Amino acid sequence: MSASERFHELLRRRAAGGGHDDGARLALAIEGGGMRGAVSAGMVIAIHELGLTGAFDAVYGASAGALNGVWLLSGNPADGLRPYADPGLIRQYIRRSNALRGKPVVDTAHLVGHLYEHVLPMRWDAVLAHPVRFHPLATDVETGRAADLGPAIRDRASLKLALRATTALPLLAGPPVVIDGRRYLDAGLAESIPFHAALAAGATHVLVLRSRRAGEAASAPGRVGAALGAALLRRIDPAVARAFLARAPREAADEALLARHEADPDLRPHILSVRPAPDSPVPARLDKDVAVVAAGLEAGRVALHAAFDAWA
Repeated sequence: MSASERFHELLRRRAAGGGHDDGARLALAIEGGGMRGAVSAGMVIAIHELGLTGAFDAVYGASAGALNGVWLLSGNPADGLRPYADPGLIRQYIRRSNALRGKPVVDTAHLVGHLYEHVLPMRWDAVLAHPVRFHPLATDVETGRAADLGPAIRDRASLKLALRATTALPLLAGPPVVIDGRRYLDAGLAESIPFHAALAAGATHVLVLRSRRAGEAASAPGRVGAALGAALLRRIDPAVARAFLARAPREAADEALLARHEADPDLRPHILSVRPAPDSPVPARLDKDVAVVAAGLEAGRVALHAAFDAWA
């Protein structure tokens, strides 16, 4: 049996109730990317539909990927994630005109504090009690490095704060979020594909849900955009500016590493990625085109089902 087949067998056996006493540590890592996270949201819905949630030991999420992960562990991901394509809800937390009024363009405080309480009720207690541990990532402002906020989650309030931190887009979502005396911004500045954190915690197998098609990668900002962005971020902290400028080459290195694992399944730790099909629609970061967002979500759901069928 090849390494790839053993990975698939581990997933299938655990999903069938085989227990976790097999010496492996299986993590789920979920990429975000703003509204592009609709793609990995569709994959999360498929994981729930296939009954795979309990096969994992931990769920790692970056930015919108963390929102997808928390809905998976809530037990009703379709209820919380299909509204990605609800135009009324999108308008409530993405408002470009807010920039003219000095308010957040991406209001994740409203998303987590209001929508997840009163419009799309989150089962917070189910997430906190779930045997699969939740690890949202964020960027530590003082270091510019990715930080695992899982250990800071103790109750409903701290879970909400962690969700705000992982999605705190610099300059768009307001000031950094403070947790236990440290300031945090959106995970994507430091680790947008959150598999490194899983590996650092001892994962032997990582299933990575991608929101980009094969061959797509983060593009570096132009010279003017890079200079302006870095100048604005230095007002928060120079470390954040450095993380911003290093983002494209860092993600290129991550893509190369994931490609090596895809080409050679015997590499350890074992990393398996699921991507949307090459011709799939993928929303832009702040996309408000409901048809594109809905199609991206469905493309992710179909991609995960197709991958599981191939493994069976």
